[in-house]
Amino acid sequence: MVTLLDSTPPPKPNLALKVTPDHRIYIDEIPYPTARPDEAIVHVKATGICGSDVKFWKSGGIGDYTITSDLILGHESSGIVLSVGSDVTTLKPGDRVSVEPGVSCAACGHCKTGRYNLCPDVRFCGTPPTHGTLARYIAHKASYLFKIPDTMPFATAALVEPISVALGGIQRANVVFGQPILICGAGPIGLNALAIARAAGAYPILVTDIAQHKLDRARGMGADLTLRCSLEWDGKEVARRVREAFGKIEVGLEPEVALECTGAQTSFYGAGYSLRAGGVLMEIGNGHNEQMIPFQTLSMREIDVRFLFRYVNTWPMVIRMLSAGKLQGVERMITHTFNLEDSVAAFEEAADASSGAVKVQIVDDR
Repeated sequence: MVTLLDSTPPPKPNLALKVTPDHRIYIDEIPYPTARPDEAIVHVKATGICGSDVKFWKSGGIGDYTITSDLILGHESSGIVLSVGSDVTTLKPGDRVSVEPGVSCAACGHCKTGRYNLCPDVRFCGTPPTHGTLARYIAHKASYLFKIPDTMPFATAALVEPISVALGGIQRANVVFGQPILICGAGPIGLNALAIARAAGAYPILVTDIAQHKLDRARGMGADLTLRCSLEWDGKEVARRVREAFGKIEVGLEPEVALECTGAQTSFYGAGYSLRAGGVLMEIGNGHNEQMIPFQTLSMREIDVRFLFRYVNTWPMVIRMLSAGKLQGVERMITHTFNLEDSVAAFEEAADASSGAVKVQIVDDR
């Protein structure tokens, strides 16, 4: 049994964006969802396109997750509750929510010790075999739906997920006040990491990328230093120029933490070579499943290499910080907005490196 919002009009067609095993994307009409007792039905109002969505489309998989049948993509979403299951007491129809896309089992050792992101039975939206949130109407477990203020736009609330990824990296790297930081990559995750590192008081912060327009955006969001890299540089050349840039702030200054947000092997090398001895290399980006690493260089300088898999318990904090205006500039990352019916065009724009897109969102506000 579900409780319905009496004023809700009959549902529009439930459109969804699907990807196929042979790398096609298309709009499909799917059935209106049914809520289990612990779930709610959400009208999805905004969904961001993540690099992982594009990668699932273009390459058919990430790591051990492979597209084997047509799958609804999407995991960066917000919306409005239309109905709730019989056991739900924390939400009511009409509530505006941000969607945490990973639903864990809550019973395994990882879940019980607070690392539910490592749950072996997690169902993560838009990752095979779990359908995603890029549909007009979805059913989602109510305890993974977080209320947002009436003043927060749905577009902003859909940024909570990518901000959470960056926050997870900042937390695992233990970034502290006054720490010199290197951020490799000025895409959405790198820019979110910049906003959070600034809020934490890190200084100076240097952001690298191969695209000048992304570095200009990083400057606009408060990066102290930027470095446009060349694809012709190797890791050692990247490191030389990074250290040169930090030296302009203070002679001999070196980054203590590198947040690698691209997944590119050369960027990983550059981050590792740039760090001061004893530093932390925090890998956040999604790269190829197998890559080379400068093993002896990292080992002999005791560089701690850490990896990140999503996030844990970030939604309340991020919503609070966004509401208070503590993450300056993150909304300006939304460079392109498409209607749900135009989702295919939205993905084509997001995948086009020449488009200037940073964060593309798909909305259903009509």
